[in-house]
Amino acid sequence: MAKMTRIEALKVIDAEFASDPLVITCGATAREFASFSRRPTHLPLLDSMGLTTPVGLGIALGFTGNVGVVDGDGSLLMGFSILPTLAAYGPKNLTVIVLDNGQHASADLFESQAMHVNIAGAAKGLGIETYECETGDDLKSNIAKSKNSNSVTVIFVKILQGNTPGIPFFLADPAQLGANFADALKSK
Repeated sequence: MAKMTRIEALKVIDAEFASDPLVITCGATAREFASFSRRPTHLPLLDSMGLTTPVGLGIALGFTGNVGVVDGDGSLLMGFSILPTLAAYGPKNLTVIVLDNGQHASADLFESQAMHVNIAGAAKGLGIETYECETGDDLKSNIAKSKNSNSVTVIFVKILQGNTPGIPFFLADPAQLGANFADALKSK
């Protein structure tokens, strides 16, 4: 089975969280996501590496519906202390999807520590419901399992390295993105 590109994984995630709040990590991930989908229920965290999953946790604790997070291996490792916090609070409405390409794709494709450590194993060791996958069908299936779970879930998706060529910078106003997201949540 071939691994997906990041943008292929993002398109699956977008379809599965079409009407749910979704917090999206910074850099190439936010740019690629914005190149094909911009919803008021999306909150791309521009220039906030390491904070995507903590922000998603806070939203999930204050929201009754499903909440998704799209994080990267490098970003999750930057804020690694969120894993025990997820285990401690464990909101059953939160799905964290970690796109793991073993690199900081927005930083000159610099190798991340995920090439040397088993992040999914750490999550499992903390008692977090954890899935690992490489295909779109498995990702879709794991998201469905997570949404029907009775605990926080982290899905690790092995993706191909590199960035999708030709994707423009995403230069939206972060304050406006936040305001749009807050308004979208209030209407749910």
